[in-house]
Amino acid sequence: MPRQVDPAARLAAVSDAVVAIAAERGFAAVTIRAVADHLRASTSVVTHYVSSRDELLRLAVRRELEVRRAQAERAMAEGPHPLRALVRWAVADLQDQVHRFWLSLLIAAPTEPVLRTELDGFNAWWGEHLRGLVQRSGAADPEVVADTLDVVVDGLVTAGFEDLDAVRRDRVLDRVWSALGLEDV
Repeated sequence: MPRQVDPAARLAAVSDAVVAIAAERGFAAVTIRAVADHLRASTSVVTHYVSSRDELLRLAVRRELEVRRAQAERAMAEGPHPLRALVRWAVADLQDQVHRFWLSLLIAAPTEPVLRTELDGFNAWWGEHLRGLVQRSGAADPEVVADTLDVVVDGLVTAGFEDLDAVRRDRVLDRVWSALGLEDV
């Protein structure tokens, strides 16, 4: 009797393999063969669920971005200061694989249209939330504040590769909130 396979679990495993490969070696290394090897399966197992490399990338990146978006939504909903929660979520305690996945995504997006599309969708979500929260904060110049927070988040995420510890990161964020006049936000 043929072995029963849960399609949702298999798709999740395929996506996890893409994330792991991209985090370890970059998106250029993500191929149907590499994913099959990572899963210790044949390429036909992978192509049963996805028909092309682009579909493979789209599936995995979209799933990863949805997970991150859900985490951010929870963080914003749980505390009294959604703007602080959103920024903290973006820079705090990223698992190493997630951190490296994001760096790989940022590096590959300019030359991989499917990655660019998914990243643009996420960035639109991020910008809408960040700018909306800044607008509601009462900041004197919301556009400048949102742009500043964007740059600070990008810098702190990048600095995370250089062993920026939580104490230093929090100290930087405290100074940023103060400089932007958002101590109570």
